[in-house]
Amino acid sequence: MENRLKVWCAGISDQVVPGTTTVVEGAPGTGKTAALDDLAARWQGQVVRARGSALEGDLPFGIVAQLFDLIDPDLVPAEATNALRLTAVAADFPVLHGVYRLAAGLAARGDLLIVVDDAHWADAASLRWLAYLTLRVQRLPIALVLAVGVGERCDDPSYGEIMAACQRVTLDNLTPAEIGVLVTSALGEAAPEFVTACVEATGGNPLTVTRLLKALAEDRVPPTAEAAWRVAQRGAEVAGEIMAARLRRRPASVVATAHCLAALGSSPHPGVLAELTRLSPVELAEAMRTVELLGVAGPAVLDDMPAGARAALHLRAARSLRTHGASDRAVADHLLETSPGLEPWAGEVLDRAAQEAVNQGDTSGAARLLWRALREPVANPSRALRLLGIAELVGDLPGATARLREAFQSDVDDVESAVALSYALHAEGNPAEIPVVLGGSPLAQAHLAVHGLVWQEAVPSSVSLDTPAGVLHHVMVGDISAVEAVPLVSASGVLSSLASAMTLNLADSLDEALAVLDEVDRAQAPALRALTNVMRANVQRRKGDLVSARADLEVAADHLRQDRRWHAVSTWHAALLADILLEEGRLDEAAEVIAEASTDAARRVWSYGGVLTVRGRMLTARGDDHEALEAFLAAGRHCAAWPYRNPAALAWRSGAALASAATGDGERARELAMEEVTLARDWGAPRALGMALRAAGRVTAGAAGRTLLEEAVRVLRGSPARLELARALVDLGVVVRRQGDTAFARTCLRDAMDLAQKCGSSAMAARAYSELVATSAGPRRMRQTGPTALTPTEHQVAELAARGRSDDEIASTLLMPVGGVQGVLSGIYRKLGVSGRLQLADALFVD
Repeated sequence: MENRLKVWCAGISDQVVPGTTTVVEGAPGTGKTAALDDLAARWQGQVVRARGSALEGDLPFGIVAQLFDLIDPDLVPAEATNALRLTAVAADFPVLHGVYRLAAGLAARGDLLIVVDDAHWADAASLRWLAYLTLRVQRLPIALVLAVGVGERCDDPSYGEIMAACQRVTLDNLTPAEIGVLVTSALGEAAPEFVTACVEATGGNPLTVTRLLKALAEDRVPPTAEAAWRVAQRGAEVAGEIMAARLRRRPASVVATAHCLAALGSSPHPGVLAELTRLSPVELAEAMRTVELLGVAGPAVLDDMPAGARAALHLRAARSLRTHGASDRAVADHLLETSPGLEPWAGEVLDRAAQEAVNQGDTSGAARLLWRALREPVANPSRALRLLGIAELVGDLPGATARLREAFQSDVDDVESAVALSYALHAEGNPAEIPVVLGGSPLAQAHLAVHGLVWQEAVPSSVSLDTPAGVLHHVMVGDISAVEAVPLVSASGVLSSLASAMTLNLADSLDEALAVLDEVDRAQAPALRALTNVMRANVQRRKGDLVSARADLEVAADHLRQDRRWHAVSTWHAALLADILLEEGRLDEAAEVIAEASTDAARRVWSYGGVLTVRGRMLTARGDDHEALEAFLAAGRHCAAWPYRNPAALAWRSGAALASAATGDGERARELAMEEVTLARDWGAPRALGMALRAAGRVTAGAAGRTLLEEAVRVLRGSPARLELARALVDLGVVVRRQGDTAFARTCLRDAMDLAQKCGSSAMAARAYSELVATSAGPRRMRQTGPTALTPTEHQVAELAARGRSDDEIASTLLMPVGGVQGVLSGIYRKLGVSGRLQLADALFVD
């Protein structure tokens, strides 16, 4: 700053010579006053100074009196006496000329420098005299220098006369390079990240930079990349202190407007702002312009207010916002800054705002609102306790279970409190108490069915088909067919949507399942967002779109890292991820995922059966058939504690059948395979049946085996399970090749290889390729293009766009800006070689 100031002042000094008028312009904090100080110190002659003030702008000849109040009275012409004594009633010619003669007389003794800081606040009489002097200064040994704020408004005609006749010097903000020099000078050699943080915290304002570096030096903050976060915090404090000090010099209307803007935020409701400031439209517009010029920071301005006045302002804001129809959350944020019991409606507003915060996933905000709501005369304290417990549960805050238990015990007929307590017990891994808590209404029983999908202790003895969760329970048990189940689904809420999506998924209505999941509100708790993305990944995996499934799993992993209590979801996630890694031929990575997922907590949940099944597939791929068989049978023993027998949910029997055949136990293999075929026929969805028939065909010798494989292919062609179709085609191709039907074998294997490549299964494509070569068809180059060129985010956007979603809908679903969606789509079009949305569906799934 010091070196920059020297450069400025040297330039100004070259221009400021007798006979000139110079105006130095700059925003607050750019060093106008410091530049004037240095200029006065350099001047070889007499110097008189004054400074304008918004609080003294109505004092006639205030600036003139400041300039000459210390002059020998014997030198003052009689006409100028009243001006210096502040008793002149008008700036008429005799007075103006008298003060002019005084300045000329002083200049006769030696060059005279007249300096006026903040001249835009000068009184009208003084401005008229300065304009009078400006028109005559060229023939006198007088230099006139005025400093004004950029953007400051002065409507006096004399001010315009001065600006038309002067030469101007503008003081700018510091550049990043200059700030870097200052940081190094004050704190030592600085990391680029630290300098960037200083630039962002100050905007390059010289005064703010100087104060910030002084504060950082006092705090002994090292200029390292790791300490850059402290710059923003300290910078906000320093900028706030500076801005609060500037505000104190402004008129009451500006101060009041700044206080109201700080309380209401950057985009307040016009009616609310006018009501709080009590200013006319013209006065309010001018005050807002001035506040914007100062860049007043909200927290600093509010902190500078007396506590009582600040609380009163927030209460007035809450009342006004409520009157003007603002959201409960907006009103409640102001109530938090006031004392309880001041308004009879405060408890209800806080309660509703807390529910809104919970729905948006703002758990800490909801907890704060609810703690305050409990201090108001609340009509339903049980509900406030429940919402507080839910907020603490979602935010993984201590005391959630105790709070929800208190809410439940205060009103045992409150089903919502019972449901909330059940999920707290679920998160704690304490399922034994869940059936007791949810032993009431059918709504509670629906949630019990959900808990039963995870914990064996929570499986209900009976559940009706009145809710989608109840339907899903019967689907998992296997006592209802797909044809019967699908018409019973609905999406009337989050629980219904998720249960319905799972039923549709198991029934092979995969696009319908994705559509339901897309409508689930993403502004939920991390665990719920993780579950939604894991379910999407499961649907994509069943479709055979491994790349999209992998993208959804990556999103889910981010949410699971925020909340690690929901072991069923993380175990399901691990099983899916390991399965996809197997399809990609990455056996070692799949083994690592399986090992990490095999925790004591995971072994208690139903989805661990999926981990064991994938482990069996991994061991089969490695050729360890005996260990693979044990893994599949372990999955069967694990799942035996639950009544769920539908193979569409977990097909461990077919894996065990193939492993048994590989170990030489053909009879057992056929028993396991045919048991799964029977269960799959009862369910009626083609994917599960096709997979079971494929396994049965693999373990059945001769023509009977071929017949089963042909039926598997035929069934799977009528399903969206493209990867399972590829798997069945490979097995059929191998069998018919061995039977001498080479032409048919090549057809099957070529179709299988194409499908596997489109699905992203390099392992299946490699197997199909090697079998195709074995038919003596000659080598065939494997396809290298398609959806695998896209990133996970691009796959999500492309899939939604291909299904007809608009940019706004995609942005809402994936929580990204609309402009970002358009940019991603442009990249997708380039990578896939298409011209627009209409070609996306084909480009994603076919050549």
